[in-house]
Amino acid sequence: MASQIAFVGLGQMGQGISGNLIAKGKLEKPLLLWNRTTERAAGHSTKFEHCEHVESLIKLTQESNVIWICLQDEKALQHVLDEMLEQNVQGKLFVDSSTISPNFTNAVAERVINSGAEFVAAPVFGDPSMAKAATLTVIPAGKEESVNRILPYLEGVIGRAVVNLSGEQPGQASLLKFIGNVMIMTSMETAAEMCTFAEKTKLGPSNILKLFEALMPTSPHVVTGASQALALAGKVMGVAKATGTSLKSYEVAVQHLKDAKKLAGPDTSLLGIYGAIRQESGLPYDNQ
Repeated sequence: MASQIAFVGLGQMGQGISGNLIAKGKLEKPLLLWNRTTERAAGHSTKFEHCEHVESLIKLTQESNVIWICLQDEKALQHVLDEMLEQNVQGKLFVDSSTISPNFTNAVAERVINSGAEFVAAPVFGDPSMAKAATLTVIPAGKEESVNRILPYLEGVIGRAVVNLSGEQPGQASLLKFIGNVMIMTSMETAAEMCTFAEKTKLGPSNILKLFEALMPTSPHVVTGASQALALAGKVMGVAKATGTSLKSYEVAVQHLKDAKKLAGPDTSLLGIYGAIRQESGLPYDNQ
């Protein structure tokens, strides 16, 4: 029987992921689209031929056997699950790419599975531009047979790479995303400090960039917005505190991003860390 896939949540990330599912996923049936704001789902559906927007979550749940969710936070996810899990979901597969904590991920997985459905956590690394370009890194986790059902839609469809955690608890995928965020933020902090140091010593930031290109020619390009990154950082620090983990360099990076947000406004990106360090070092915030 042909799979009927539905996509719930059409923010910037959701639009990119769902667009690539339609364009590259070789779907047997049109992708069903739902968003809390109906106009957004309707507008998104006009950009593609092989999809249709659905106004009712109940109808979407009843007509789909794979339901892919990408929402902003735990509250939004809880709200849609409350409505969807009132339906008969026996045998259906729920895939979640929302940014939520590891413990909440496991709690959601347990709730979905206890309702008779399957669950795969599939958080991603990347920003909306990478979602649109299908260059995300996807981390699926859950029962192996459940993960196998979505593997054909990951590498080469919505992303460029997969870190497969099949067979592990779904929350492990969220935890890996959290720890990966530490790597990204602290790497940005280190790179910004190096470029500032190079400018102060007259070596010049361009020579540091040459060094980066030589040592890390395929390093990922992730430029998340400051507000989104800080929201995730709060969750990461919560896990670190609960486990007694010291993340001093991460804390410094987070503080510099907070400074950048104050200096450049809420629309600044992770690159604002560089500006904050420059200003702290007696240089103008902008290096141009």
